[in-house]
Amino acid sequence: MRKYLLLAGATLLGLSGSAFAAINCAVPPTCEELGFAYSSAKCDGQSTLKCPFDQTKVFCGEPAALVVTCTVGAILYDDLKCYDGVPFDKTAVAVVFDTSKRLAISISMYTTDIPWGGSDTDISGLDNCTVANYTSCGTDGQSNTQKIVSALGNSSTYAAGFCGTTALESSDGKSVIDFFLPSMSELKTLYANKTAVNAGLTKAGGTALPGQYYYWSSTESSMGHALVRSLINGVVGLYSKTNTSYARCAVKY
Repeated sequence: MRKYLLLAGATLLGLSGSAFAAINCAVPPTCEELGFAYSSAKCDGQSTLKCPFDQTKVFCGEPAALVVTCTVGAILYDDLKCYDGVPFDKTAVAVVFDTSKRLAISISMYTTDIPWGGSDTDISGLDNCTVANYTSCGTDGQSNTQKIVSALGNSSTYAAGFCGTTALESSDGKSVIDFFLPSMSELKTLYANKTAVNAGLTKAGGTALPGQYYYWSSTESSMGHALVRSLINGVVGLYSKTNTSYARCAVKY
């Protein structure tokens, strides 16, 4: 009986030793798992610690986000720049949708129920455009918005005024962010890139572009009508200026 107990005890000790060895021989954590997740360039100007397993990986308190060339779907911050990470001292304001004209659509500046405004006013300086010629007529949304606000006044109760009467100072204090109502031509580009734009809006914590609305453009058609675009299928149409529809503001960077 005594011999049996001794053997049983030895077996248990052997199992316990194996389990202990398995725990202590686990795969070591990576540098990233230990917090050494950045390169020296991203921690520029800050105190750093190097990973003992990989000297190219470092840790710093607030890694610097590097300025990069904006691409479609990239998040634009309040200094009107795009970054390869999230800059801790800046606020996201828009998502890029046109890199050639340097345009971005606002993350938070939008409304779902607003008239175009000025139903009895043919806006001075605006061309009267049609569904057929909008790609070459009234194409500059910022200029259009300035003319509409000049004619209808500083008020957020109509589409162009909602966008054009709001301005933010950039976080670096070097410029002012002027929002505007996009032109029909600009909305065409937004529609073409809406998948990438929606991904950027979601990443930035904003609201994606709803497809069920017609979007007001700043492109006028007549005294009583302006051009609208669907973001479901890209259809362009005319709406009475007294109708209410969706407006989302844009910015140049």
